Amino acid sequence: MSPGRGRLLGAAVALALAVTASGGAAVAAGPSEGSGQVTRAALAECPPGPVWANTGGAVRQLLQYSPDGDVLSSALLARDYGDIAFGPDGSALYGVNFPGADMTTLYTIDTVTGAETASVPVTGPLDDLRVSEGSSAVNGLTARADGMLIAGSFVSEQIFLIDPATGVSSLYPASFPAGFVSAGDFLTLDDGDVLAFATAVGSAAGDPSAVFRIHPDNTVTQIGTVPQVFGGALSGGSVYGFGSNGDIYRLTDVPTEASTAPLPVTVVEATGNGFYGATAVQDAGECPEPSYTVEKSASSAGPVNPGDTLTYTVTVVNTSTVTVNADFTDDLAGVLDDGQVVPGSVTASTGTATLTGTSLNWSGVLAPEGTATVTYQVRVDDPATGDRVLRNTVTPTSEGGTCAADGRCAVEVPVADDCDKPHKPHKPHGNHKPHENQKPHGAHTPYTAFKPFKPLSGGLFAEKPLTVPGVPGLPARNR
Repeated sequence: MSPGRGRLLGAAVALALAVTASGGAAVAAGPSEGSGQVTRAALAECPPGPVWANTGGAVRQLLQYSPDGDVLSSALLARDYGDIAFGPDGSALYGVNFPGADMTTLYTIDTVTGAETASVPVTGPLDDLRVSEGSSAVNGLTARADGMLIAGSFVSEQIFLIDPATGVSSLYPASFPAGFVSAGDFLTLDDGDVLAFATAVGSAAGDPSAVFRIHPDNTVTQIGTVPQVFGGALSGGSVYGFGSNGDIYRLTDVPTEASTAPLPVTVVEATGNGFYGATAVQDAGECPEPSYTVEKSASSAGPVNPGDTLTYTVTVVNTSTVTVNADFTDDLAGVLDDGQVVPGSVTASTGTATLTGTSLNWSGVLAPEGTATVTYQVRVDDPATGDRVLRNTVTPTSEGGTCAADGRCAVEVPVADDCDKPHKPHKPHGNHKPHENQKPHGAHTPYTAFKPFKPLSGGLFAEKPLTVPGVPGLPARNR
């Protein structure tokens, strides 16, 4: 437990004691008409999924844990939230500011970055605690199946509802028994009861938390105690508690009989974190499941030549309403017999991509509708010595992963034979230059048709015979 929250818990308990002793009430004590539960069909058994928690004080983080307590992701948060809660379909994560002395505000939080993407002021009786008690001190927040948020406060036994679209609060038709205030979180069980954690007025930091069942008729039954928790989550039918000492607990049994005895718990992980709240997508009694697709493409369908470079692209898309932990393996064994991955060419728009041996592995966290793009380049060997086909297949390896469509996860690119490579033009060796009157090799003078000679003019040849001086001993003759 962080010191700041511990101090506020002590102050809240003291204030609640004063209110109880004076006979006053923080809010109207009587529940309103109607049931707090939402009628729904019995849930099918949900598979175990991640659980989330927020820390506060010196280190404000959004942490995602596996059911075994391994950290799956983390992100810095903008402020302290008294608790966080997923909507019933898991598409939105809400957080309410803590302690809420100036204004009670409901924020929407990006599960990947931790950034606040929207906010709405909370009005109505929950925010009225700010005026009557000095702060709203909301420390419990969970969605119902109809989308409304159940909220609890350190300074009141009353339980509230918040419309996340408008921020308007109202009284929940049930409250904790006198002498108890919220310790954090309300979980809708498969049998229709809402499991709630509470703190006994007058308890000290580290004292056990009481566990209650709120029944569909709005009656409330205590079923035991657990080590002090500041948040709870429901995953795969198991209830998790996030302790003030940083331990993550799993309740091994959730009885129905009334009791104040300690409930059996198992420590899943001793984190040492200062938890402020917790949630999971199954808290509302719904079972949204993760799904994502992968597909890949190459920059050329081929044939490619030895020495060419191809760019491969793998695209991952979250197709569900919940945040998914996606990953894939791209088997490059059928590529690396004819090529090599270009060093430094592996990039990922989000998540982490690693080349290990003949496999490219990627993992990342994707919010609903989120997309990741992984690219890398392959240079074809020259000469190519393999089977002259670059073939590889990408395979999703996390729960809910599928190929985007038949044939969209495998790529085959043929490599051209050496004899099919285009020949480069001959270049003269050295610095040899052709003679100025020499025409380049291969340049031909166009053919010109023959024209007969014109007769010579000017009486060069007379019509009289040409007499050639005779040679002694021979008669002269005309030539």
